[in-house]
Amino acid sequence: MNKNTISSNARSLIGIAVMAVLSLAVIAVSDPLYKALRGPVTTASPEAPLADGIYTYEAPEPDSNGFRDRTTLTVSDGIIVSCIWDSFNSDGESKQKLSMEGQYIMTPDGPVWKAQSDSVCRYLIEHQRLAGLAGDDGYTTDAVASVSINVYPFINGVEECLRQAEIK
Repeated sequence: MNKNTISSNARSLIGIAVMAVLSLAVIAVSDPLYKALRGPVTTASPEAPLADGIYTYEAPEPDSNGFRDRTTLTVSDGIIVSCIWDSFNSDGESKQKLSMEGQYIMTPDGPVWKAQSDSVCRYLIEHQRLAGLAGDDGYTTDAVASVSINVYPFINGVEECLRQAEIK
């Protein structure tokens, strides 16, 4: 064997090392690149400055159906980037999950509770405020399509999360 010749095992190890380094480089660059290409979550700004973090509010009492509402907001770079509105029964079962499994049915032909919950959360993320979401009766305005549920519990939860997040 020639001194200048690298064994096939050594070449394999070098190849694996190079692939590992390249993989790590791709992983390190992909998230910032994705965020840059995706653009901002919204161009709207919240009504008040918000501190980054995860904020949760849970209703102190269950509703008439035995479900306790929970709202969770995630704030990053001063804007709301994630919103989850769900309700849980005394067994800890999620209304979103139950509605997706057909165990919580509001109407036979309308959107399930999870879809309606997701719609009001998308509205909040897009607009960064609750203004225009609901009328005085607690039901959504025409700004949010296909939502027939009363959103007062959502509004109350969001308002409490925003109080927690507000920079004073």
